[in-house]
Amino acid sequence: MQTASTIDTHKDNPSATENVALPNAISEGTAIQMIPLKRLVASPYNQRQKPRLEATVEAFAVNIAAVGLMQNLVVHPMKVGAKKAQTYGVTAGETRRLALLRNVEKGIIDADFEVPCCIVTEGDAILASASENDLRVPPHPADQFAAYKALADQGRSPEFIGAIFNVSAKTVARHLRLANVSPKLFDMFRADEIELGQMHALAITDDHAAQEQAWFGAKQSWDRAANKLKQVLLTDKMPLRDRIVSFVTVEEYQAAGGVVETDLFAERDASFISDRSLLMRLFDEKMAGVVEMVAAEGWKWVESRTVFSYTERNAFTEVSGVAVPLTAAEQERYDQLSARYDEIEKRLEAHYDAEETEPTGLSEEEVDALESEQNTIASAMQKIDERDGEFTAEQKAICGAIVSLDDDGGIDIKRGLVRSEDRKEARVVMASAGASIPASMQKQPKGPHSEKLLLRLTANRTAAVQSELIKNPHVALATLIHNLALSHLYSQRIFDGSAVMLTKKDHGSRIEAADPTIATLPQYSPLRTAVKAVKEKLPADPNALYGWLLQQSQEALLDLLALCTALTLNGVARTETPDAINAIAGALELNLSTYWQPTCDSYLNHVSKDRIVTIVSEVVSADEGKRLAKMKKGEAAAEAEKMLAGKDWLPEFMAAGEVRLFPYYGNGLDDDEEDESEDASTNAGVEPDLDGGEPNVAQENASTDAAPWPFPKAADFQTTETVEPTMGEQAPIDTRVQLQPAAAWPFPMPKGDTLTSRPRAR
Repeated sequence: MQTASTIDTHKDNPSATENVALPNAISEGTAIQMIPLKRLVASPYNQRQKPRLEATVEAFAVNIAAVGLMQNLVVHPMKVGAKKAQTYGVTAGETRRLALLRNVEKGIIDADFEVPCCIVTEGDAILASASENDLRVPPHPADQFAAYKALADQGRSPEFIGAIFNVSAKTVARHLRLANVSPKLFDMFRADEIELGQMHALAITDDHAAQEQAWFGAKQSWDRAANKLKQVLLTDKMPLRDRIVSFVTVEEYQAAGGVVETDLFAERDASFISDRSLLMRLFDEKMAGVVEMVAAEGWKWVESRTVFSYTERNAFTEVSGVAVPLTAAEQERYDQLSARYDEIEKRLEAHYDAEETEPTGLSEEEVDALESEQNTIASAMQKIDERDGEFTAEQKAICGAIVSLDDDGGIDIKRGLVRSEDRKEARVVMASAGASIPASMQKQPKGPHSEKLLLRLTANRTAAVQSELIKNPHVALATLIHNLALSHLYSQRIFDGSAVMLTKKDHGSRIEAADPTIATLPQYSPLRTAVKAVKEKLPADPNALYGWLLQQSQEALLDLLALCTALTLNGVARTETPDAINAIAGALELNLSTYWQPTCDSYLNHVSKDRIVTIVSEVVSADEGKRLAKMKKGEAAAEAEKMLAGKDWLPEFMAAGEVRLFPYYGNGLDDDEEDESEDASTNAGVEPDLDGGEPNVAQENASTDAAPWPFPKAADFQTTETVEPTMGEQAPIDTRVQLQPAAAWPFPMPKGDTLTSRPRAR
């Protein structure tokens, strides 16, 4: 049986000490005496046995030298031998003793400096030391900041305050900035209702009203986080590194009366322009002169912007100036550069072609100098070759220019820009002048499908693939791995190579937004039912989901994977271009006609009558097409719906089911697997016989420009028989029918019996 110790029984029982007699034993008969510093030594009874930090001792030394010793030391007599001077152990105030000794080393005082001391008995030494240290309460940071401010209000400089307390001037500035926070907020900080980090954020501005608005205007507690407060208070401020500040210059801003504020608590020095409106006025005034200069060139319009991004540039068509021949002087200079370049090239080629033992007359320093000169010449020639052309008066009459700032605040002028509303006029002017018309300004042939209709068609295609994919876990698994492999196993980044979108987005909403009828069409109800059924089976608490999944069978997990993969598909598009979702449709052997038919609502009412006539003429007969051509659009659409029923007709791009192929620049081998010596090439094209026979000559590599191949069907993935591997044999990864090679996969590759026979990822 355990019993509580005496100490434990009194630990949380203050009443146990109420009747204890506490005579003033230490102070009885004691008085402050002056003792020479050289007689003071370290005491074995001092509670603080850990060595003092040098920085702490130095800070005390500086402060004592500046303001004197403000507090006496507590000492006790040390035992000494006969005829030896009495020494005293410092049981309270050891750091001050060490600081005084440091000042002796500095020559500020000497060893005979008399120190005020309170002498206690050796028996009371530990009591005195523990009393001084245990009951010491450091000041609240608010009190410390207020004390610094009081000293500053007395006229003490930050340098003086820093010297007194042995801190940097920046630390003093920080304390003063914190002491200058709104008194209402400062009192809350003193009451521990505001944290120090939040005070740092509030102190980024001297505006008390803004500080209080940021704090009391916060709607949620997290809006009072330091980063949120700083974000609110910096809304109207601009960092000095901003391109606009670099353009206007801080000097001009301050000369106009602008104020620069500094965030003293940032990891790096961060200063801000506090008056954004003043800065922007100076920007407009300075930029107006540049705009006026460019407008004098004769452009139809000239604008100024702080930034002219690539996205904004896409709203314009850029016209190139007419190439201007070089002047005689420029041509002569170009010829000189070309001749010198050729001369250096010959000397370097002779040096590189020479045998190692054959002297060339060029040292390494000379070779480096020639290569550097050649690079300089090449840059100069390239600059001449790529010089801007001159714009004609006709071009300037239809084009404009935008003046903006580059990243460093320099002027950047983009000339020859055509607005969208001026493109028609620009085409006429440029055509009459015989100038080449940019592709973006050329009239593009209008397709039979509007963008809205394409969204509806591709939404139905996506929903159909989803509906079939949930029935085929094998294809779903391959589809998911295809996406992951493209992202993580290939060095070349491939955009839109997979229809799977592994992001937290509701792709179903996007599909239904493209075609709202999908949510009610009966052919897609199995998909909706499957999603609902799975949600009902999942644990209500998402924290329990992982454990629940571990308890499921592999078959159940694959079914769930198929559903989840289907929900990530995104094949909705605004164009008829090849799409990655068609690869999945091919693997599923999907017949889109079972999900979509060309009815008036789904298609025929949204295309022209000529389009309807063309379709009927091709699918039904030319005579029927001619008959529809004589009808009104609505009548023709209704008749066409009847004629096309059961014909399984699909729009051309949906029937083609093309997949976009991406150029891949990997050579199929990892860099570290290339031959390490030229001798290895002697065995190129030869495969070793693993059974010990004669080597077999390998077939030449197939052309990388092979024509696209038919996408695999579901039947291609069916295993006809199961082969059990014998002991020592590697189990094949894929024993299914192999298909012709293609420029991209997730599909089986030629002779892909094992994982090692597949193309290596780069």
